[in-house]
Amino acid sequence: MNLTPPPTHLSAEAAAYLEHPPPPPTIDYDDHPGISALREEIHAEWLAGNDQLADPWVWRNETIADVPVVYFASDDALLDGKQIIVHIHGGSYFCGSPMTNASMIVPIAQRSGLPVVSIDYRLAPEHPFPAGADDCLAVVSELATSHEVAAMYGESAGGGLALTSAVGLRDAGLPLPRRLALLSPWNDLTTSGDTYKTMMGIDPDFTDPDEPVATARMYADGALDDPRASPLYADHTGLPPTLIQVGGREILLSDSIRTAAAMRRAGCAVTLDVWDGLWHVWQLWHHVPEAMDAFDELAAFLVPPPSK
Repeated sequence: MNLTPPPTHLSAEAAAYLEHPPPPPTIDYDDHPGISALREEIHAEWLAGNDQLADPWVWRNETIADVPVVYFASDDALLDGKQIIVHIHGGSYFCGSPMTNASMIVPIAQRSGLPVVSIDYRLAPEHPFPAGADDCLAVVSELATSHEVAAMYGESAGGGLALTSAVGLRDAGLPLPRRLALLSPWNDLTTSGDTYKTMMGIDPDFTDPDEPVATARMYADGALDDPRASPLYADHTGLPPTLIQVGGREILLSDSIRTAAAMRRAGCAVTLDVWDGLWHVWQLWHHVPEAMDAFDELAAFLVPPPSK
């Protein structure tokens, strides 16, 4: 790993993460039973972090369009609100769930006062493309006709799925969320961007150059440039105002820069918000002050305060 010193403007917590990141797991991407076992280990570790989330928060399992989802809110009375936010979790398409990624959801439910519906889509390698994309579009299509969707957001692979889902809603002539947010989105499974190389090892979450290529193929082998797998290449015309949050030292920085440019060319209102010195989906680490700052800005974008 390239131990590039953290910039001095970062918090002590963020600097400590960059100086001593957790060791990456060892993955044999051709060992599909091994991937399933590794997923269980990763999920147990991520779930343990939920004990540190600040109260109040509640959750409830449901099923929408035959896909499991989890509703999150700051209290039980808010779970049944007609106005909602939709969340799609990350995890490189082979791991993650609403509960394991609750760190990305609870702060938004608390700040917005709205229920957040997180989609538990099918994962690779057991369920390759387009299973995850199909699940997400099925859920958001039903919610678009049964609820008022204030916003939709996702992180990493979930950011790609959020963008793909928004395009699918538009193509189906269904109501779009009023706001869209993509957090360190993985929007180009062809891994053609410059920062897949220049930030490898500088981004503490990515030290193996083979990892992005292998996980992309595990999900969408043979369809890496399909716009539903890599929504960088989709037509973005007519999509809602969009916020992209991305770290300045992460391998997916290129995906965010190129997506913002593509959306602007399509006439979309898009804000590219690059957080200098931060890594891939730093918002997951709720003990880091910059994560809470990012959630403050994200919540204000997703559900703007009433104009005076």
